[in-house]
Order: sequence, then C-alpha cells, then structure tokens
Amino acid sequence: MERRQELRRKTLLTGRIEFFNRSVFDCVVRNLSGRGARISCDQQVALPDIFDLILVKQSERKRVRAIWRGEDVIGLAFLEDDEYSNVLSFTPPAPPSPSMQ
Repeated sequence: MERRQELRRKTLLTGRIEFFNRSVFDCVVRNLSGRGARISCDQQVALPDIFDLILVKQSERKRVRAIWRGEDVIGLAFLEDDEYSNVLSFTPPAPPSPSMQ
C-alpha cells in the first residue's frame, strides 16, 4: 500500500548529511519528491532524527526528519521552518583549551 502523498522519482544523486554544524557524511539520494526522499548511506553512521540533507548538484539544503530506517537506507520527510522551530538543538561543547588541562 502506497502511503506517500506524492510519488517519488528515482534518482542517483550525490548528497551530504550534516548535523551539529560539524558532522558531514556522504550519501546517495535514491528517490526524491517535493515532500521527501530516500537515501542510502554507510550503515555504521548513527544519525539523529532531524538533520540537514544537502543535494550537491542542486546546491540545495533541506532540513529533514527520518521517518523510517532500513539496513542502509533512510526514508526522509522534508520539514518546513515552523515544523522544527521548537525542536531542541544540541551543539556539543568545544574541547577544553590546552591551558585548562
């Protein structure tokens, strides 16, 4: 049963996953619609539920939420600004300076 509100077109685009403003991982965008995407990436990567997906060829950044996860694929929904404005943001603390050790 198809649950998507829009059909997705198959793609083979280079993508990047970015979170915490410093962690970046490569991925492949396998399909894409106006509301979401399916990506494949290294299964060893532990990703938060909300992160940025960068579509490299289009130079486009999308804030996304992981809707489902498979062995090496993740189904994503694109978020609008008001959908993640109340999500807590976590920025890891900077490492201590050498003089403080």
